[in-house]
Amino acid sequence: MSYESVNSSPSISFQREANAFFAALERTSPDAITACSGWTAHEIVAHLAAAGLEVALNLEAYGEGRPVPPTRSFEEREAPFREMNDHLLRVELPKSIARMSSALDAVLANEPDAVVPWTGRQMVVKTFLTHLRSEFAIHRFDLIGDDEISKELLAQPDLTNHAVTVLGKALLLRGSNPESLGFRATIASPGASDVTVVVDAEGSRLIHTEDLLEASVIGDSAARLLFLWGRKPGDPSRLKAPGGPDVLRYLQTLLAGY
Repeated sequence: MSYESVNSSPSISFQREANAFFAALERTSPDAITACSGWTAHEIVAHLAAAGLEVALNLEAYGEGRPVPPTRSFEEREAPFREMNDHLLRVELPKSIARMSSALDAVLANEPDAVVPWTGRQMVVKTFLTHLRSEFAIHRFDLIGDDEISKELLAQPDLTNHAVTVLGKALLLRGSNPESLGFRATIASPGASDVTVVVDAEGSRLIHTEDLLEASVIGDSAARLLFLWGRKPGDPSRLKAPGGPDVLRYLQTLLAGY
């Protein structure tokens, strides 16, 4: 099943990534171990289905002028989907994404610059589109690993920009601890602006920098995005660690994914 087969809305801009994910899912067993630590393919599908529904509930309320419900935790919203048998879950996923797409269309058609409360902060609605592209591209990699489609999708500069500007705190949340204070390291990719991990009194975050600092980790753009999301490419040599093993281990601890 392709995502296009369940929703052909012309305004949806994550169709390419969604279709690539669905094509990969068709040839992946539900109990297949994935590159997302601790998850099989079933958990990935539950995660995406739950995310689609959560965004839909948020945007439907906003678009209808109702109070926007608080964003539920991953565990709370994903548990019902994880409990489904895999056949039913795979039916629910495209329905959930289609419902979210309709809600996005409705809000953006009336208010292109809309902002909604999301996970305790304010979220620009149109950034949900890039976030879904990122989710489908990353989780497709989790299912399939390195192939030319993964490399092409993950190399898109706006997905790295989204990771830095929108997810720059969330991607470091799990791995941060008080001992991290004062840490700073740059992750570079040829031809692109550097990404720097900063842990200081303001918290842990990712930032773009043009300071030409010595890079602690260097890799192609797709491999770097995987590193930021707590993964590594199937060919680990696509990433180099000129900063040495101690800094590499620390970065991998901080960038544990979320």
